[in-house]
Amino acid sequence: MKLDDEVEVYCTDHESTASGTIVGINKDSIRVLLNGVPLWFSRTKTGVYVGNSHGMEFVIKTNI
Repeated sequence: MKLDDEVEVYCTDHESTASGTIVGINKDSIRVLLNGVPLWFSRTKTGVYVGNSHGMEFVIKTNI
């Protein structure tokens, strides 16, 4: 993953997907712009990125 890449973001609460754009990358986290709202996602040991906003959980799966 790199800046400006499009990623598929899955909402586990509503079981829906949306496209987001990576706007920031740190060692174990990424910042994704999702419908105009920036969200931080933390990487788990399995390579899945997890973020929370407004009481909902969002997931980004990576191909490791």
